[in-house]
Amino acid sequence: MINLEKQSGLPIQMRDDYGLVFEKGLPPVTPNVREFSAMRNYLKDASSTFWTKPVYYMYRNIAKTEDREAIDKSGIQYDITVVLPGKMGDEFSKTIGHYHSFEPGTQVRYPEVYEVLYGRAIFVIQSATPDLEQLQEAYAVRMERGEKVLVPPGFGHVLVNATDDVVITANWQPSKNVSDYSSYEKHNGAAYYVVESERLGHAGKTSTEFKFIPNLNYKQLPKLIEVRPRELPQYELRSALPSYFSGVRDLSKLDFLVHPSKYLDELIPDKLFVT
Repeated sequence: MINLEKQSGLPIQMRDDYGLVFEKGLPPVTPNVREFSAMRNYLKDASSTFWTKPVYYMYRNIAKTEDREAIDKSGIQYDITVVLPGKMGDEFSKTIGHYHSFEPGTQVRYPEVYEVLYGRAIFVIQSATPDLEQLQEAYAVRMERGEKVLVPPGFGHVLVNATDDVVITANWQPSKNVSDYSSYEKHNGAAYYVVESERLGHAGKTSTEFKFIPNLNYKQLPKLIEVRPRELPQYELRSALPSYFSGVRDLSKLDFLVHPSKYLDELIPDKLFVT
């Protein structure tokens, strides 16, 4: 069992079969399961295989009973995603990727906040024109446990597990958000794939690492910029604090998720990432 309470701020553990156990009266949530059979159109190699049927689990709209009313009124929700380790051909385990819907009455897509609860994660994020036909920017965000990343408005994202251990993330998103997977399906994945790369080390030993390779199904590919997430104290997004705890303590700090059009000058890569 992996105890996630210290990192998440919630009484949750993960069993050896990757299922989450909700304890101490926390209302349990049944996960949505993304099976490998449903991912083939999002892969570098559609003929590849995976070692098990499920690739990742999504636990949606988690909340303590005493926090439920306030969270619902704020228009956001807290989710947890569990991504199993493994490879699909030479491509590392990942989510299929999606863009977000628009804030009503605007041409601004909703942002999202992710936090790594366990393991090490890579987010490949990319921005596109409103019709999602032309890519504009692409970033690879490497993250350690406790770190948070704010995915800006207009950016789609894929979560990659390029390790031999499970990756568990939490996220805050607008409850009205509707995920749009169509562009990722059309192009068989994100702008860049994260694939296995063997490197020769000391004493002639090889080590398995990863590298980014372009997805040539896109007509135009922006240069991939590797970054790390900034701490964002103005939104109470700090490595030392679980995002559930800081979020419910002052839900107004997460208003940018529901009304991103009011914060456009702040929600830009230069202010969210460190190169």
